[in-house]
Amino acid sequence: MIKKIFKFLISLLSEIYIFESKSNKKKIKYRNFYLKKYKSLKQIKSPGVINHLNDNHRYLRFKKKQILFVLFHKKQAVSLGWMNKGSRWFITEINRTINISNTTILYDFFTFPKLRNKGYYIKILKLIKNIKIKNSFLIYTLNNNEKSKKGIIKAKFVLIGKMKRFS
Repeated sequence: MIKKIFKFLISLLSEIYIFESKSNKKKIKYRNFYLKKYKSLKQIKSPGVINHLNDNHRYLRFKKKQILFVLFHKKQAVSLGWMNKGSRWFITEINRTINISNTTILYDFFTFPKLRNKGYYIKILKLIKNIKIKNSFLIYTLNNNEKSKKGIIKAKFVLIGKMKRFS
């Protein structure tokens, strides 16, 4: 109960930045890197990825038809993130639902702690944009998360708006 009250109070003060990008015009490749797409927990063999998904029951997202992308460097999982193609999206950081029809939302990216600050976040975003889809990609971050904002911009996403709980 206290945790829910705390999250509510934080959501009153939080602001997110929303970025958008189209698919890559030219397919991007990186040497020794590959991106793998997962639609179920059964497909995943990497123990590090499985452990991360078991934290807070993230694997339940597969039941909602959400897709997990994992970036591998020399067969080691280095970064991961989720994609949703639904029509509505609940942003927990500001406790608000938005309409995302005609867009694909990217969210909840994670780079393993020992592998941070090596540009893997930028690489995974650029490789995901290789997917040819009709609509654009949306991604958001809290306004105070400078590292995420910097990575998103370097991956050629453009700021399209800011949003608070009551705006």
